[in-house]
Amino acid sequence: SARSEIAPTDVPGVLALHADPVEASEALIVLASTRYAADDLKGAMEALDAAVSVVERAYGADDVRIARPLGSRARLKIDAGDYPSAHADLDRALALRRAGRSGAGATSDADAPDAAEIATLIYDRAKAYDAQGRNEEAEVAARQSYDLRRAVLGPVQEKTADSLNLYANTLTAQGRHAEADPAYRQVLGMYEVLHGPKDFHLAIVLSNLGNSLRRTGRATEAAPLYRRAVSVAEVSGDKVLLAQCLTNYGWFLHTQGDGRKAEIQFRRALDLAVALVGPDHPFVGAVRANIGFSLLDQNRPAEAEPEFAAGLRAQEAGLGLDSPDLVETLGGYGRTLAALNRPAEAEPLFLRARTIASTRLAAAHPIGLDQSGLYAGFLLDQNRPADALAELRGSLGTLVGHASGGRDWRTSIKGAGPLFEQRVQADWRLASASN
Repeated sequence: SARSEIAPTDVPGVLALHADPVEASEALIVLASTRYAADDLKGAMEALDAAVSVVERAYGADDVRIARPLGSRARLKIDAGDYPSAHADLDRALALRRAGRSGAGATSDADAPDAAEIATLIYDRAKAYDAQGRNEEAEVAARQSYDLRRAVLGPVQEKTADSLNLYANTLTAQGRHAEADPAYRQVLGMYEVLHGPKDFHLAIVLSNLGNSLRRTGRATEAAPLYRRAVSVAEVSGDKVLLAQCLTNYGWFLHTQGDGRKAEIQFRRALDLAVALVGPDHPFVGAVRANIGFSLLDQNRPAEAEPEFAAGLRAQEAGLGLDSPDLVETLGGYGRTLAALNRPAEAEPLFLRARTIASTRLAAAHPIGLDQSGLYAGFLLDQNRPADALAELRGSLGTLVGHASGGRDWRTSIKGAGPLFEQRVQADWRLASASN
């Protein structure tokens, strides 16, 4: 009958319609997608919980058929920012897949009959690590997923390109831009071959390549890539993608000192992000902090303060108190309070940013060096040149010792120019004070 062809819209209805547990689980995964598209996160999670439990009740907790709904639930948890729980689902799903691999006589993930599914779970694990700022772990997982997808799916394939793009992102997050640049260019070529020059897949890669060029001092080359990324994202209709590309373009404008234009991009991104994930998501927090930076660029610290405060709260709640994604927000918040003549409140923020950078980022990471420069500038403004000199000596010593043999050493030394300038200022003030 026509009535029986209508898909049920609730969990009991799906379970009543499908007697087979695997079929019921698949239908519940579809229901979850429908609910999530309708902004019903709670309903989507309810459907995926049921998708896991219906298979588990039928076949036991160790059956490989549970892996698919577990993976679907983990992806939803990543989107919702529930990373610890997502990792638990991914770890369990991978263990089940690999147990099934061994049972099939395969000796490696690439030989497994479900190798593509294993690669997807590893990719999802890398995405979760990346979102948490666990950059080294994200790099390892992204590289594993890329190697596996390349072996199983082929070198020019959409999911292979996705993994390579994520791998490049993890390199960028660690300040390894010379390594990330060719990876982004390779991904861009793959997507253009697969989808054409105006497809939405290109947008985030263009934006990421722009980030890499910006960080290596090639702003003139980066600017048209950011603009093209926003144009592609606008045509795509993908609001998440557009919010990401607007954020990257806004940050580029901020780094070029154009706070007014940066603020326009950030506010567009904020409106999209709040509508998509609500006001408390860590991405919303990052965008609000970015608005704070654009206001600082325009010498409007009183307006910037509430943006940084709200942004930091959202990031802390979603990412944890020691996430490296907090570092720049803390530094910007500290600058704001210093500009408002509240140095006693500003200094703990600079110190916290410095601590997180030194413990969670690689040695001589550009963001860590930036924060060292901010703190040294604050100390100079407070007429504490000896403290500033100690800060700068430590940072520059780390930079020279760590980066001189790496592929990015020229970029690192060039980018540290402001630190050398501040060291001269600190030395000069101390010399003037003694004579």
